[in-house]
Amino acid sequence: MASANYEEIAKQFVEFYYKTFDSDRSQLGALYKDTSMLTFESSSTLGGPAIVEKLTGLPFQKVQHRVDTFDAQPSNTEGGILVLVTGALVVDEQPQPMNYTQVFNLLPSAGSYFVQNDVFKLIYAASLGVLCIILGFALGIANIFHLNALIAFSVILLCSAFLLIFIEVPLLLRICPTSSRFDAFVRRFTTNYMRALIYGAMSLAQWLSLIIGPSSLIAAAVVLLLAGLCYALAGLKNQDFVGSKTLGGQGVAQMIV
Repeated sequence: MASANYEEIAKQFVEFYYKTFDSDRSQLGALYKDTSMLTFESSSTLGGPAIVEKLTGLPFQKVQHRVDTFDAQPSNTEGGILVLVTGALVVDEQPQPMNYTQVFNLLPSAGSYFVQNDVFKLIYAASLGVLCIILGFALGIANIFHLNALIAFSVILLCSAFLLIFIEVPLLLRICPTSSRFDAFVRRFTTNYMRALIYGAMSLAQWLSLIIGPSSLIAAAVVLLLAGLCYALAGLKNQDFVGSKTLGGQGVAQMIV
C-alpha cells in the first residue's frame, strides 16, 4: 500500500540527501543497495559501492545544492515514492550556478527507504544560446570553402561558437584541459551585460561579412544579435541570469523579456 505521508518522507529525504552530498558525499552509500542504479549525465552505474565511487570521483571538490522545487508521488502499491527535484548547484565556488534536475525512486526496506533509481541531469544553455552554437559551427563550416575573404569571417564564427560552448556550459572548464588564462577570460562573462557585450561583438563581426557580399553568415549574425539583446534587456530589468527559472533552464532563453 502506498505511504499516506509520502510527501513528508520525500521532503525529509531530499533535505538529508543534499545536505550529506554537500558535506561529504562518500557517506551516501547507506542510501543505495546492490540493485540500485545511478544515471549521471547519461552514464549509468549499478550497485551502492560503484555509485559512491562515481559520486566521489566527480571533477570538483566543493559543491552546494539549492533545491528550488520537489514533487513526489507514490510509485507502486508497496510504498515506493517517486521524487522529482529541480534546482541549481555551485561547484568549487564558481560564480555561475548550474541548473539541474534529479529523479529518485525510493523503495521501502526494513522500516526505512533506499534509492533504487537515481537519474541526474544538468540543464545546460537554453534554446537561443544552443542555437547560436549550432549555427556557429554549421554556417562556419559551410562558408569556409569560399575562395574569398568570407573564409576569415567563417573562421571567426567557428571560434565564436567554440567560445560560447564554454561560456554557456561552465562545467566544461572543470573537465577540459584549458589554460588558466582561457578560464579567467571565460569567467568574465558571468553577468547579463558582459554576455550581451560578447554576443553583440560576435554578431557585429558577422554583419561585417556583408562587406564581402551576402551569405548565410547573416543568419548567425541575427541570432547572435537576438541573444545579445535578451541579455541586455535582462540586465536593464536587473534580472539575475542564474536565478531565472522562466523556462526551467540556464541560458539566454530564460530571460524574461
